Amino acid sequence: MDSYQLLKYLKGSCSPKEEAEIRRWLADDPDGSRKETYRQMHNIYNGMTLYGESSRKEVRTMSWWGRLAIWAGGAAAAVALLVGVSVHQRHAAIDRLAAQTEIIRVPQGESLQLDLEDGTKMWLNGGTEIERPRVFGRKDRRLTVRRGEVLLDVAKDERHPFYVETFASTVKVLGTRFDVEVDETEQAFAVTLLRGRVVAQDKRSRGTVDLQPDERLALKDGRLTKTRVTNPSAVDCWTEGLIDVSDIPFDALMRKFENAFNVKILLDRDEMPTISYTRGKIRISDGIDHALEVLQVAADFVYERDFDKNTIIIK
Repeated sequence: MDSYQLLKYLKGSCSPKEEAEIRRWLADDPDGSRKETYRQMHNIYNGMTLYGESSRKEVRTMSWWGRLAIWAGGAAAAVALLVGVSVHQRHAAIDRLAAQTEIIRVPQGESLQLDLEDGTKMWLNGGTEIERPRVFGRKDRRLTVRRGEVLLDVAKDERHPFYVETFASTVKVLGTRFDVEVDETEQAFAVTLLRGRVVAQDKRSRGTVDLQPDERLALKDGRLTKTRVTNPSAVDCWTEGLIDVSDIPFDALMRKFENAFNVKILLDRDEMPTISYTRGKIRISDGIDHALEVLQVAADFVYERDFDKNTIIIK
């Protein structure tokens, strides 16, 4: 029995004729192997449908981590199970699954860590939304960052390059650790390389830019500009529950605070304060009031907090 047909049956999308065929196939099972195959596919289906395109479920709390691990493991198990069928059937089933996309959304004030089926590790910051296939395709591995910030530690696989799509650039990697920030509304994009090598293609000019470790490529005035990163530890500290407050414009830092603390921050002043810290990190678990009080030591501003509207006004 084709594995894709079993997935359709579990999803309830088979025709009456297909359902009858599957039931006859299960009934004619002298050694129990078909029942075991069905049981395995049922477990795989449970893992793979946590984040279906039709349901558009959001990741709401850190307790979803375990369920997402099941989802990622289910996708890997699906590929493993398909080894037992013919090459043609296996390729067809993988292609069908790879054509189906999943949406993962992480709300503000939360973060998420995922282990993908190829061994890649992925961290998603608050306010992030990505789209990826249920399983990676046979030729390459692709995902799209729609908005937010993602840190990727990509498992090396030269036969299957890894691509990260954004509105501004396509980033190609083989095995590396890098951070991607995306905000299409603000026309903001940046990729920072921490280890390995990546090639970023500008979707406007179609030109490519190679990045070496501790280099950053950012969209500025409609053009991608490469700069050197002087403080690499500031790039991925958010995965450890920290926010680096040095060498960043005040308004950009407030956007990070919004995502980290799930609060709306309004800037009610003509000029942005200058932050005098040359080094410094704030722990997110200490709360927004602590973060702002620490920042007030190095920047000239006051703030008011409206708890009913979950809003902070910077003056």
